[in-house]
Amino acid sequence: MPTVLPSPLPTATLAPTATLLLACDFDSSTCGFNYTTDYDWTRLSGGTPSGATGPSSDHTSGSGSYMYVESSSPNNPNVGPYTLASPTFDECVGEVNFYYHMYGSSMGTLQLEETTDGASWTTIWTQSGNQGNSWQGATVSISTPNVIR
Repeated sequence: MPTVLPSPLPTATLAPTATLLLACDFDSSTCGFNYTTDYDWTRLSGGTPSGATGPSSDHTSGSGSYMYVESSSPNNPNVGPYTLASPTFDECVGEVNFYYHMYGSSMGTLQLEETTDGASWTTIWTQSGNQGNSWQGATVSISTPNVIR
């Protein structure tokens, strides 16, 4: 009598969603970001007005725009926070990719926060101090379910 081996059970493989929820280079707009909650951010092209601080151009093309806050006098010390809030998303955010430029002796702290309800916020990434005169990239995975902003 031949031996019959059991067939393997089928397995389900969940594929990650590759849906891009928001892509923004700030060249033509602020892309729905709210930046007037505490102190205003500025959409700028070219270098920052204060010496020995900030980028000389944007990250994507070198001739586009970026969002920035002056961290030199009169905004330093003891002024802030400067909030740049993304639009609210209908589905969970899985990962955030962004570029930042933190150059100058009066550089503060940049934080990425998440919320599931729009009221309570949790810091999920932070960077402080002078990071040199170049754009830096960051990729932050979101592990909390139901993050909307």
